[in-house]
Amino acid sequence: MAAFLNKSYYPTGDGHHLYWERHGTPGSEPIFFLHGGPGGRCTSHHLEFFDLRCFDIIVFDQRGCGRSRPLGELRHNNTGLSVEDIDALRRHFGFDKISLLGVSWGSWLAIQYQQRYPEAVLKTTLVSVFVPFSANVSAYDKTLSERLSEITNGSSGASARGIYQILSHGCEVQQRQAAIHWLQTILQLNGQSMRLCALEDFVNEEAVRAIRLELHYHVNHYYFTRVDESLSLDANTLVIQGIRDTFGMSSVRWLRQHQNIRCRLLHAGHNAFDLPILKAVQQSLKRESDR
Repeated sequence: MAAFLNKSYYPTGDGHHLYWERHGTPGSEPIFFLHGGPGGRCTSHHLEFFDLRCFDIIVFDQRGCGRSRPLGELRHNNTGLSVEDIDALRRHFGFDKISLLGVSWGSWLAIQYQQRYPEAVLKTTLVSVFVPFSANVSAYDKTLSERLSEITNGSSGASARGIYQILSHGCEVQQRQAAIHWLQTILQLNGQSMRLCALEDFVNEEAVRAIRLELHYHVNHYYFTRVDESLSLDANTLVIQGIRDTFGMSSVRWLRQHQNIRCRLLHAGHNAFDLPILKAVQQSLKRESDR
């Protein structure tokens, strides 16, 4: 059966409209792709993870992200509501059960969904994992502040919270400069770089709103609660993780403290499109669901 494409918006009922696309083969295994961020978006490149002949694929931009509307909206935007959106979309498409592929921030949403709706999950694949437990977020915040201080020569906005305040209350010029500093920091953390002129061309109002949304989650500790300390993962969960991803490896160690998990460790960083990770994801999705 040929691959197909359909796309539309799903109204959440509290002011958000989620942009979604459906790809692959109707009647095959339904799988939801959960993008990174917070503040990221889905692109056509994410379809590289899948064999379109074998899956009925739902990709969607999370609240305030990408083509979802309102862009960058912070109201009614937290982890719990994002998890509920997954189940609302599952019911909208008429799926009894779904598989999940979560990358980076999306891996935490996949874990959270599995906790709330275990009866609705076929299998779960977690890639470049991020678990926002307190010590991990604190270490991440400290690293961000150190890198920001280097980039900004110790300016008053040299912290994630400082950047967030500028993006929320600064003038347009201040916002653009703060967004550039933030992107320079994130690229540096991931071992990447971009010429300043290219960053200046990239940072527009959409980028500012996306970064502000990301920091909205960060300053609120990603809405991690004590309940999250006692999570459990089902037997049909696989973790695919690059060993050069510092905070991803911290997340894996935290998960292993809670229970035995199946994990493939690869010589790669955080980028899920690194060839070793990409190939491992493609192979892992072919495993049989424990139905």
